[in-house]
Amino acid sequence: MKIRKRFLPRTVQDGVATTFMAAIIPITFWFEVYVVIPGVHGVDSIYNWIHLGPALFLLFNISLNMLATIMCDTSCGSEIVQVPENVKVSSGLGSKSWHLCSTCEAVAPPRAWHCNTCGICVLKRDHHCVFTGCCIGHRNHRYFILFVLHLFIATLYGSILNNYFIWFVRGEEFRNWTSVMKIVFPLAMLMIDISTKQYYLVIYLINMVGMCFTGVLLIYHGKKMLSGTVVHESNSKDYDLGRLENVRMVLGKRWHLTWLSPFLESELPHNGINWDCVQKEARKAK
Repeated sequence: MKIRKRFLPRTVQDGVATTFMAAIIPITFWFEVYVVIPGVHGVDSIYNWIHLGPALFLLFNISLNMLATIMCDTSCGSEIVQVPENVKVSSGLGSKSWHLCSTCEAVAPPRAWHCNTCGICVLKRDHHCVFTGCCIGHRNHRYFILFVLHLFIATLYGSILNNYFIWFVRGEEFRNWTSVMKIVFPLAMLMIDISTKQYYLVIYLINMVGMCFTGVLLIYHGKKMLSGTVVHESNSKDYDLGRLENVRMVLGKRWHLTWLSPFLESELPHNGINWDCVQKEARKAK
C-alpha cells in the first residue's frame, strides 16, 4: 500500500464526519460489550465471552479498513502514468478518455476524475466519502467496501441486541411515551435529561440509523461493484467483465478472503491506468 502524504480531512464537514465516525465506533463497542450483553445474559454468563469474539473481530475490521481507506494513496500520483502512443489527449474532463487536468496540469487516464476537495486526480474515482475525508478510488475501493460491509453487520448485530435490551430487559424503564419522544428528539432531550438512560437511547438511535444507512450504502455500492462501474458511470457496460471478475477488480485476486483482515494481501489484477484491454474483454463478454 502506498501511503497518502496528506491524509487529514481538508474541510470542516469532512473533519466533523470523520471525527464522529472515529469516536462512535469505540463508544458503541463499549456499550454493547459492557452494558448490553451483560444486561441481556447476566454479568457472569459465559455467553458474554461468546459474544466478545465476533465483537472484537468486527471492531478490528471496521477500524482498520476505515484507516486503510484513509491512508491508501489512490491518486494518479501513486503510479507512473505514461500516455500510450497514438492516443489523443482531450482537453475536457471526460473520464472515458485520456484528458488534461487543468488544475493538476497533468494528463489523467480514463476513469480518473479530479476531486476539488482532495485537490488531486484520483484513479478510477468512485466518490468522495465524508466519513473518511478522502476519495474512494482504484487502490482503496476494497477497504471502503469491506468497511461498509463490516459496519453493516456490526450495526445489525447491535440493533438486535439493543432492541431486546431496551424494550424487554429494561422494558419497565423504557416502554413509555417519554422514551419515544427522546428517540424522536434525542439531541434536544439530551440537553434537558443527562441521565444514563438518555445516553443509552442516543446510542440506540445512532445504531439503528447506522444500520439503515450502511445497508443502503452496501446495496448501492455492491451493485456498482458487481456491474463493474463507479458512481460516475451509471448504467455503463464498458468495463463489465462479469460479476466474479468485477469483484476481483475491486477486492483483488484473493477476493474471497479479504473479509478476514485488511492486512491480507490481495493483488489487484489491474493498474488502474490502461483500460483499453478491459474494454476489449468487456466487449467479448457481452
